[in-house]
Amino acid sequence: MNDFQEQTAGEVTIDPHDPFGNETEFAYYNGDYGEIVPQIRIPGCRIPLKPNSREKSRIRRYENIVGGFLAGHFLLSNVIAAVLIGIFYGLTGIVDSASADGTLPVNYEELLSDYLSNSSSMIAINILAFGILNVLVACIGCKVTKIPVPNLFQTRNFSAGKAFSYITIALFIQTAMGYVAAGLTALMEGVGITLYEADLTGQPELKSTILSILYSVIIAPVTEELLMRGFVLKNLSRIGQKFGIIASAFLFGIWHENVAQFVLAFAAGCFFGYLTVKHNSLIPSIICHMAVNGFAEIFSVCESYGWDFPYSMANIVYTVLVFIGFVLLIRMYVIERFPKAMPAQTERGLRVMLTAPLMLLLMVCHIGAMILFIAEESL
Repeated sequence: MNDFQEQTAGEVTIDPHDPFGNETEFAYYNGDYGEIVPQIRIPGCRIPLKPNSREKSRIRRYENIVGGFLAGHFLLSNVIAAVLIGIFYGLTGIVDSASADGTLPVNYEELLSDYLSNSSSMIAINILAFGILNVLVACIGCKVTKIPVPNLFQTRNFSAGKAFSYITIALFIQTAMGYVAAGLTALMEGVGITLYEADLTGQPELKSTILSILYSVIIAPVTEELLMRGFVLKNLSRIGQKFGIIASAFLFGIWHENVAQFVLAFAAGCFFGYLTVKHNSLIPSIICHMAVNGFAEIFSVCESYGWDFPYSMANIVYTVLVFIGFVLLIRMYVIERFPKAMPAQTERGLRVMLTAPLMLLLMVCHIGAMILFIAEESL
């Protein structure tokens, strides 16, 4: 008899937190599959290899909630950002340079871009349009799907030593995928396709530097992990942890809307997702996300202000940590348990998700935006 079964009055009762008998999963992370198959606690109930229409419909419900909330996030964040940019635009003084008939200067778009790049305005827009919205969408989404937000932080089997190991592995993944992204960018440019990459370069400003560090190292990691490894991963893992990790990482990748960052975000998302499932908590992924963004900010600040010695020292430390991360990643791969998918879980994975209309809408929004940006840069 498998561990996930128990004998009750001569009948086998399925464990609702491990309905597929998957010994490679971390059962304490799983939700109650009775929310999808209510009769699961009835002695003698069986989970068939292929789901029936009612079970598919209930699985799609959670995927549509995820897709709908993230699609709403996409639309709202763009609207809010556009409105805020309009407000900042009105405050730049560019309007004062309009001619007597009210027409704006020919280069007003360039002037606005320079203003946003060289000030703290764009960072403030990111905080308001994305940071706050990340938290709202995650918390409301968790409430709708009956996931207590405090439960997302009930950490198991985590220590300072493990935190250090995970940080080094995250840095190695970021570095390795950076080379992959650079190679992909060069390959695409060789055939005349320029991959979009946000350009916020400009003269350093103390206020914008502080806000950039605040957003990149604290606000973005916490709010993005709450949204993607909290609300999204938890709901997509209802039918299997492997599917949840990969699917949420894919959504995290296309969420960035450019190919180079997709490569980085997908790989990091898979690792962050695994840590979340393993430790039943967002804390490990938040720490790793902060570390990765923190080093990026250190290098960016040193370059902006021309600090050669601090840059060299940071680069030495970073290189050592990346090498340690490479060794520890191999060790983790050899000795640790990574979730696999049982045949019944595979039948409830991608095939069902591709029939969820709001999930498809979400993919169209972000992949469409990615294609538009590439087309704009390539023309």
